[in-house]
Amino acid sequence: MAPPIRLRRWADMLVVAPLSANTLAKVVHGMSDNLLTSVIRAWDTDSSIDMKKKVILVAPAMNSAMWRNPVTEKQIRVLTDDWGVKEEVTGPAGEARSIIGWFKVITPISKTLACGDTGGAMASVPSICEAIERDLQLNAEG
Repeated sequence: MAPPIRLRRWADMLVVAPLSANTLAKVVHGMSDNLLTSVIRAWDTDSSIDMKKKVILVAPAMNSAMWRNPVTEKQIRVLTDDWGVKEEVTGPAGEARSIIGWFKVITPISKTLACGDTGGAMASVPSICEAIERDLQLNAEG
């Protein structure tokens, strides 16, 4: 069995932190030229294969100009609007239902970057860990 398939089956969640502009572009355009993008391409997006809904959580980090670029905005919209997790919706009979997509984006924070610009920094590790614990329904206290 190919490594991307084994990894997809093994993982309860995939976390990409940091997510670079390059990897973001590859994912949105379906490229699978390395192990990470191949695992993402092999992800069971509708739980019809592994019979378990699993999320990909990404934490973008890039130069501020790259983050604010219209191309990046469009690519992030694909992840959030087209493939993203929608927490609660109203069902046909007015009942609340969850529709779970397969991508969750933790937006960058604003701080001074290595290049001297401000903004576009990866979200804090504790906030990423909290999102993982919440999504996997883990209790930090045991």
